[in-house]
Amino acid sequence: MAAPRSGGRTAGQVGKDRRKPATATNNTTAGGGARGARQRLTGAATVGSAALKLAAEQQSDNAAAPRLRVAPPAPINAPRAPFIALVVAVVVAGVIGILLINTKTAENAFRLDTLQQQQKKLDTQQQELENEIADNNSPGSLDAAARRLGLVKAQNPAYIRLPDGQIVGVPRPATGDVAVTAQDSAATSATGR
Repeated sequence: MAAPRSGGRTAGQVGKDRRKPATATNNTTAGGGARGARQRLTGAATVGSAALKLAAEQQSDNAAAPRLRVAPPAPINAPRAPFIALVVAVVVAGVIGILLINTKTAENAFRLDTLQQQQKKLDTQQQELENEIADNNSPGSLDAAARRLGLVKAQNPAYIRLPDGQIVGVPRPATGDVAVTAQDSAATSATGR
């Protein structure tokens, strides 16, 4: 006995199990029934698995192509000139807007710088005035300012008690030397010069 082939059968078993093709005298094509030749069956009944193949072929031949098909969308031919004009207008408006914003920002920066310089000057002036007020509030400055006006210090002052309005002490005019500047201002006010 011969060794089995790749299909697991021996050479002697190969010829026994093979099916013979169905032959019909009316249904063969030119060229006869040569082994391995393709046969075309036109209308005779076929037995076995070939019947299924035939039925599938007939259905595919008889099946009509569908009448309705999905058509591709129609191409849109939008006019290009208005679109290009719109794009150019948007770009020009954007550039002009950016220029206006930059100009306004630069203008505000200059104004801010001017106001900051003004603020520094006013701060310096305020500091000078506060220093002058502090100098004039010192006791020596008040005494000198009072003497320039012709005022003198009281030696024993009298006090008024607020709850009942009683005067404590004896009020008397102060005696003292009048400042030289007060005498000069009194003389000029008397003469009118």
